[in-house]
Amino acid sequence: MRTRDDDSSEFVLNMNTLYQRGNAAKQWIFEELHRRFGHQPATMLDMGCGDGSKWPPFLADHPSARVIGIDTDKSAIRYGTEHYTSPQLVLKVADAQKNTETGFNAVIAFSAIEHVVDRAAFLKTVWSALSSGGMAYLNYDDGHFRSSDWKERMMVPVSQMLAIIGIQGPYMKHVDDLAFRRMAEAQGFRVMDFRKHNLHPLKGFLRNASDDAVCVWYDVEERLGQLYKPEELDKIMWSSTLVLQKP
Repeated sequence: MRTRDDDSSEFVLNMNTLYQRGNAAKQWIFEELHRRFGHQPATMLDMGCGDGSKWPPFLADHPSARVIGIDTDKSAIRYGTEHYTSPQLVLKVADAQKNTETGFNAVIAFSAIEHVVDRAAFLKTVWSALSSGGMAYLNYDDGHFRSSDWKERMMVPVSQMLAIIGIQGPYMKHVDDLAFRRMAEAQGFRVMDFRKHNLHPLKGFLRNASDDAVCVWYDVEERLGQLYKPEELDKIMWSSTLVLQKP
């Protein structure tokens, strides 16, 4: 999606392809969806979609794609339905740990796994949702647990106690990369890729930067991903994406 001119190291940027200006992990997932499906018909499920606001730019460039987004946050679904839905994007109130939607070419979870109480149940619904050969792009962040904001740090144990009595909305818990990967493999998935993204504190610094600056940031991360293993990048990149395939 981000390409270079053959005669220089400058980016040749189609403005419609910069789908996420402030999050390298989400941009990478959108680029992977484009590379895999192009402009062919594809049905996708966004588990933990929020208000769905991240999808309209991508869907505008991919008119044959269809997305169903699910989330337990009724107010977010209501807002998204009023502002972002279209024939290509449908939002529903549903629990990703209990979802019954099926027949998808891809399942996506943006910054979601750290908020899932029952991760085994979540992976089971991802498996059920996918058609054979389908892909899952499961992203999660570690910023909640490395934040210097004491209120956010305090919310981590509080949210886990609230989950015990059934209040799962604010839940946050660190995701162990290896344990989550093994859980996915136990479900039957093939692990196709694992990536680290979102350099700290570069992510915050470039949130409102120019498109050219954002593309430089994304390219730096791509190059670092080629030079270092994910576990080596973990200390400086706070977002992880596990790519799975259902055989």
